[in-house]
Amino acid sequence: MHKFIEYISDLLFLHDCVIIPDFGGFICNYKSAYIDENTGLICPPSKDILFNRNLTHNDGLLVSWIACKENISYEKATTQLTLFCEDLKIRLNQKQRIAFGDIGVFFTDRRFNIIFEASKNNFFAETYGMEPVAIPAATDRKIKPAQIGHSRTINVSDMPGYLNAESSGNLLHRLLKYALAVTAIAGVVMVTQLDIFYTSGNGSSMKVNSTTVQPSLPTTSQSGKITCNSVISPSYDYVDYDPLNDLSW
Repeated sequence: MHKFIEYISDLLFLHDCVIIPDFGGFICNYKSAYIDENTGLICPPSKDILFNRNLTHNDGLLVSWIACKENISYEKATTQLTLFCEDLKIRLNQKQRIAFGDIGVFFTDRRFNIIFEASKNNFFAETYGMEPVAIPAATDRKIKPAQIGHSRTINVSDMPGYLNAESSGNLLHRLLKYALAVTAIAGVVMVTQLDIFYTSGNGSSMKVNSTTVQPSLPTTSQSGKITCNSVISPSYDYVDYDPLNDLSW
């Protein structure tokens, strides 16, 4: 590789445009970080190289760099660069492919138009040396052995606190039956604990309680009227009891 190609490559890391007088100029195109969909790689920011055949004016950048590197005068560096450009043109006219180091490759088409094919080298100095990083795919995640072959389907009806329409209707029906049964039992218990009074249709009355049943029989008076005599049981309202007899002296 010609030493001038190395000088041009060094300038591309420092500047965005490097012109080869009477041949063309290299232009740097900045490119931000991106993800390559084909390879799945995260590519760092880079600076791509483009070639413009119309940039032939000598801006003095490349000549001054050669003069500094070779420790020669500016005029002598200009002469050497001119000879280098003439050699490139001759080789391209002969349909040769010229490798420009890590910058790219020059060749001509059928109409002798100069074609430049840039290399994949990154000329962005801030990300120099960085390489694309692979993204782990979602399918590459490892599955634990305990998770293999233990699939389970969860039904919503099996979840705690869930109550569908059918089960709620059956539950309400059962609760209603239980409530009616409890009410009937409570009513029977209350009726058995009450005193029932009943008066017969012929005028006789009967008192019913939990201890004594004393019917009152009708009697005939001298006037011929029927009257009912009330009987109180017991017939006495006191008990002959002396508490002093129970005292032990």
